[in-house]
Amino acid sequence: MKNMLRLISLLLLVILCFSACDKSASDTDESTTPDTQDSTTADTGDNGGNADNSDTNNTQDKKPETALAAANALQIANNNKTSYKIVIDDRMKSEQRNLVETFRARMSSKTGATMKLVEDNESPSEKEILIYTMDDRIEVLGILNKITAPEKKGYRIEVSDSKIIVACEEPMYLSSALDLLSEAIRLCDDGSYGIEKDYVGKLDLPALVTTQTENVTFLYTSQQNYTASVENASKSNYSAFVKSLREDGFYVYDTNSKGSASFGTYVKDSLYGQQAVYTMYYPDDRCYKVTYGPLGYLPDLYAESEQIVTPFFSQPKTASGGLRSVMRLENGKFIVFDGGNPSDADQKYFLEFLQRNSSGSKIEIAAWVITHAHGDHLGMVNEFLNDHAKDIELDMVVYNFPDWENSYLDWDFSEGDTSSMKNLCARFQTILADQYPNTKHWVVHTGQTMKLPGCDIEVLFTPEDYATWRDVYKKGTINFPSGNHTNIALRLTINGTTIVTPGDSEAQLCKWMGETYGEDLKSDVLYLTHHGYNGGDVDFYRAIDPDICIWPTTQTNKLEYQTDTRFPYNQYLINTHPKYPGRDRVHHTQDVETIYEITDKGPVLKVGTPAQ
Repeated sequence: MKNMLRLISLLLLVILCFSACDKSASDTDESTTPDTQDSTTADTGDNGGNADNSDTNNTQDKKPETALAAANALQIANNNKTSYKIVIDDRMKSEQRNLVETFRARMSSKTGATMKLVEDNESPSEKEILIYTMDDRIEVLGILNKITAPEKKGYRIEVSDSKIIVACEEPMYLSSALDLLSEAIRLCDDGSYGIEKDYVGKLDLPALVTTQTENVTFLYTSQQNYTASVENASKSNYSAFVKSLREDGFYVYDTNSKGSASFGTYVKDSLYGQQAVYTMYYPDDRCYKVTYGPLGYLPDLYAESEQIVTPFFSQPKTASGGLRSVMRLENGKFIVFDGGNPSDADQKYFLEFLQRNSSGSKIEIAAWVITHAHGDHLGMVNEFLNDHAKDIELDMVVYNFPDWENSYLDWDFSEGDTSSMKNLCARFQTILADQYPNTKHWVVHTGQTMKLPGCDIEVLFTPEDYATWRDVYKKGTINFPSGNHTNIALRLTINGTTIVTPGDSEAQLCKWMGETYGEDLKSDVLYLTHHGYNGGDVDFYRAIDPDICIWPTTQTNKLEYQTDTRFPYNQYLINTHPKYPGRDRVHHTQDVETIYEITDKGPVLKVGTPAQ
């Protein structure tokens, strides 16, 4: 397997070879966004030409392996015999044990000698290969402390006297570490097999990418995924990286483009598991981003069903505040966005709302989207899912939470807020594991798309976008000034009607989406960001130019927010903006239940009264 380390190596190779990389986008299966001429980038001919990059892009070629000098090697096996034992933690789970057994079999095939597999509660011996993490061996703990990544997300291999130590704590890295070790153990010039006496192998992100090249600027970790941002990048640089992925065995799962941006999802199968890479190219920002990690659930790209109900979008009434919206699909299943604050009365009403609008005896939810983990969004979701598991079928949950314990991330908002979000996320995951074990988890990344019956979903923004902007990187950490910056934003198309759901996207996030996607954001319906309070952006709302505005707040708040001079984007929506007048829209607040049926002729109001 060309593992996670190879992926990082490819990323670094492409960056270091920017000056030579000049392949056009036509060399890849990527979308055909026009190339961007940029005199400040390192390449010398980014004009869609046919410069020869065979020397710099042939990342698959390997130099013939030369024999390792026996005098400089720690001998592992000779004449089909070995004195080495493989040591694992006596509490190691079966998945990790299987990886170790695979490594053991590879070594036996390679050297002709079979190593004994023992557990760390047995007496130590002189010649050992210590694998994974174990509390009983100080050698492993010492090497783990050298891993510079947050929460020891990575691995490190060191030769220490007569021992080889493979240290990592995260299961996702064990296969990569063992793959690297199997390559490091080589044939020696005397016919034995060994490893360099001072060998060190590592994947200790983010130090690996932040210290070896100036172009990879930031690295963000979330949901067992890493995201690197590559700056000063042209389209040909991005295309070269995509080509290197293809050459390394990744296949295209999906590609997409929106506005000036291009996106791709790439998957690789191997003996050790599956990897996924998500790419985002933003020419306006002169960068591309790469998110990578173990393969999780990937969304369906095709969906067929028979229409049995008229689809709708809605905002159920709420007394406790927060965000709660529901779309019904043509097959009768729902897409639910967040849930609002915890409230017994609202929970009872919401259950009745779903039952009343269901097509069967049981509530069927195709996707429950969590925009972010604030209490007025995730709070009632946890209580509802916990209390009504017998009443609903939950196909999928959609989210992208940060790694809250990651010391590389700096939470600049209150400790109470951070702690609350962490606890809500933990409870959410526990409830799903206990009561919804078959529910799929879609950890979304910007640019991904999905099809549900009669519905297309596009991901417009995830926290990875925010975390890899230069102006949020301070004092060696990524700075989150608000939990709203961990928000995801989506755009849905249901029976031809387009709907933007920005969650609680702050102004900086909205501005970026407006600049990046431009007129491609044009939609029929807007659920106002951050409850109609601060956070909007005039150009973002102008690009959407909605006919229907859903305010996730009360009528009283709407009247206050729409006249507040701090929020000019609201004046634009109500047609009082001094610079952008001339358009009337329909507005709804959460005081009254609102349901729009989505017909072939567009949305038709069936329940509710427009707000003034």
